[in-house]
Amino acid sequence: MTSVLNHNNPGGNFVGYGNEVLLYFDRKRKFLVKLEQGKKISSDRGTIVADNIVGKSIGSSFITSLNVRGWVLKPLLIDYLEKGIKRATQVIYPKDLGFMILLLGIESGSRVLEAGVGSGNTTAVLAYFVKPLGHVYGYEVRKEFIEIAKNNIARLGLDKYVTIKHGDIKEGIEERDLDAAVIDIPDPWEALNSIYVALRPSAPVAFFVPSMQQLIKLYDALNSHGGFIDIKAYEILLREIELSPTSIRPATRMIGHTGYIVFARRVLKG
Repeated sequence: MTSVLNHNNPGGNFVGYGNEVLLYFDRKRKFLVKLEQGKKISSDRGTIVADNIVGKSIGSSFITSLNVRGWVLKPLLIDYLEKGIKRATQVIYPKDLGFMILLLGIESGSRVLEAGVGSGNTTAVLAYFVKPLGHVYGYEVRKEFIEIAKNNIARLGLDKYVTIKHGDIKEGIEERDLDAAVIDIPDPWEALNSIYVALRPSAPVAFFVPSMQQLIKLYDALNSHGGFIDIKAYEILLREIELSPTSIRPATRMIGHTGYIVFARRVLKG
């Protein structure tokens, strides 16, 4: 499957039937849709007919049935995270994922372990950065989540860079010499030995835990293990700035606490 993120319109700058596009009116009115013949998209700004969008160039505008102007945009990865992925579980927010990618040094060619796949939100982000030369190895204990995750990842055309296994990493990890790991499970301190064996020396790992109690327990376990150094913890807070011609000020609401990121590097014991 061709990645819609990189090749949404293989024929050029003009959209066609079967393409996924972002129909944009303003920051609160964005619609991620697949263009199908005869399809109508309803909104409070009027109805958009897919047939009237097909043939337009990316970045051009259109007019709805209520004579409101919108724009046809190429979807970005964050558009799929916000609008396109089916969620069966709580997910790690983009504000945290972006920092984790930088912490772990993930790039094309990286072989990455993920534990706690859930809906595949994090998996998709990891796959996006390791392609086309790397791979993500995901472990998920609940079978019902695996199909949801696979469908979400396939929609983005990233499935060939991902292998998802039904299993608990506390019972062992098949892969070896992995370059990095993202661990999002309730009791990561129970999996440190498995993670240690799977990672190559000096490889980084990022844990995501929602509570301070988990953070303390994980820190104590990492400290006692002897195979991890450079242990750090972070909390990322994000507040948008509201922009208008008459007033620019911090938004009243913000994305506050979502979880703690715990970072460490794997070293040789002794």
